[in-house]
Amino acid sequence: MNRLIATDFFKALGDTTRLKLVIALRDKTEDTSQTCNKDDSLNPQSMCVCELTELLEQPQPTISRHLNHLKRVGILTSQRRGTWMWYGINQDLPKWCKQVINEVEFIDD
Repeated sequence: MNRLIATDFFKALGDTTRLKLVIALRDKTEDTSQTCNKDDSLNPQSMCVCELTELLEQPQPTISRHLNHLKRVGILTSQRRGTWMWYGINQDLPKWCKQVINEVEFIDD
């Protein structure tokens, strides 16, 4: 993995939608919607774009744009399964990034 720059990491999480996406992936459980077929070989914390669009109640192109940004920064990884992309938190993130992700909470005003 390329070296993750702290300013890029925090800028990416500075957007409300992207922060919500990272928190959703962090808190993901096996009880997600069955909109698309889950492949058991994937990271158990991965989610399909279709699940994330339902969860955040935003259009698929908006969610995909934010997910792609998080992937470019190095926070997320992705895998194509059929017609859907699956995203998960990058397991190779530096320890400090994982600590931030594990501690961050979103407070909706």
